[in-house]
Amino acid sequence: MANIVDQALKYLSREDEENFTKKLAEKYKLPYVNLMNYPIVPDVLHAIPEDLAQKYGLVSYLKAANTIKVATIHPENQNLPRIILDLEKSTELNFSLGVCSESSYRYVIHLYNLYPTQKASSEKVRITEEQEQKFKTEIQNLVDLKEKIKKVSITEVMDILFAGAVISDASDIHLEPEEKDLKVRYRIDGVLQTIAELPSETYKTLNSRIKYLAKLKLDVKDKPQDGRFEVEAAGKPFDIRTSTLPSAYGETIVMRLLSREGAFINLKELGFSPKQIKIVEEAIRKPNGIIFNTGPTGSGKTTTLYAILMELNKPGVKIITLEDPIEYRINGVNQSQVEPEKGYTFATGLRSALRQDPDILLVGEIRDQETAEIAIHSALTGHLVITTLHTNNAPSALPRLLDMDVPAYLLAGTVNLIIAQRLVRKVCQKCKGKGCLECNNIGYKGRIAIAEILIPNKEIETLIARKASVREFNEAAKRAGMISMYEDGMMKAKKGITTEEEVKRVISE
Repeated sequence: MANIVDQALKYLSREDEENFTKKLAEKYKLPYVNLMNYPIVPDVLHAIPEDLAQKYGLVSYLKAANTIKVATIHPENQNLPRIILDLEKSTELNFSLGVCSESSYRYVIHLYNLYPTQKASSEKVRITEEQEQKFKTEIQNLVDLKEKIKKVSITEVMDILFAGAVISDASDIHLEPEEKDLKVRYRIDGVLQTIAELPSETYKTLNSRIKYLAKLKLDVKDKPQDGRFEVEAAGKPFDIRTSTLPSAYGETIVMRLLSREGAFINLKELGFSPKQIKIVEEAIRKPNGIIFNTGPTGSGKTTTLYAILMELNKPGVKIITLEDPIEYRINGVNQSQVEPEKGYTFATGLRSALRQDPDILLVGEIRDQETAEIAIHSALTGHLVITTLHTNNAPSALPRLLDMDVPAYLLAGTVNLIIAQRLVRKVCQKCKGKGCLECNNIGYKGRIAIAEILIPNKEIETLIARKASVREFNEAAKRAGMISMYEDGMMKAKKGITTEEEVKRVISE
């Protein structure tokens, strides 16, 4: 009897709650909806990211054509129109607002736990083959792109941006809001090129759309955020690493394009000389030891490491990589992405990888003493380790490791090879540097590596033992016959591959 009474009271309470909600909806001249046990599909649920749903008491429950129906428990919230406008820009859909009860809202919120992996923002930007062919016909160079992007609708700007970037082999897209407009720039062959200046309203739409796709918080505009999403151009997938940074006139957005079907090139194609290739090949054939590749961000280190991995990736060999992030997928290689914010660092990953019985280890970067020591111990115990380090040249890698307090006795005899490199632009082969439509009137097209390679000898090992200065290591490297990056670059300039000005620019940077 008591149970029947409890159920009756509960029903009356719910009825009162829904009646109150109906009156609230009438007050704000909005539709009323009862969502208790409403059949909501995951894609519709995640049209509103969970963090926004929790923060603003706003949930989505139905999609009809190009309209998403949403309901709120806070119709009085003056921020709702702005949030809904952001959602409309980001999803390119219309949103229709209604009012629901607290019980309805709690029911929908619990569905996020049932469908945690079904993210609407996992959708990708798709550029069809027909679109790409049309773009290629209309966009032959950056001049065409600048004209085209000014004429398309706001909804088409995203497609044009990515299609143009793929066609022009851009590595990054920069969106930089200014006082009166939005500056769009591509990084092509390592140098930024202004593509267009678009209206501020276009920036607002792009900002919302990109943040939504990259799973960034739409309502957070005063803090940096990082994310990623996918673009598919004519069936080829690209990972888009996205970074936002607050600035004076809004968030600057940088998107790096990484092909998931990276066309791997060998060392010769990258620009290494036959002598340098021979040295590298001899070093990577050794069953153990460590190889360092040094240089700043954007110097081509990752491409060189992947070229080496492709040489080593044979049946019967187990290769494990630890990367931040994984830039290209390689069949037959066990690739693992570290996540320092979750405690999965290069050091912890390296310890775990060693228990997987690898023959070869690639460590994305040596950043600290702990990772350095584990990597070098691994090299001493029968593994070939390949990694990167941030130093200006090859000889300075050794004092850098000593500065990290890596014991000198570990380094001596363990380092097989140190490569340092930069990327210089190649002279356009069509106009030989004068500037033409093929190279967008820049005079350069494509890039090539300039490199120096150091094999530690007995003199250098003696310098390691007594922790010598950078200058002493540099002098010893010259006596060992190392050709510097500058010298390698000047030889390429004399052959007409690049120019002296380009080599000096890159070396000075």
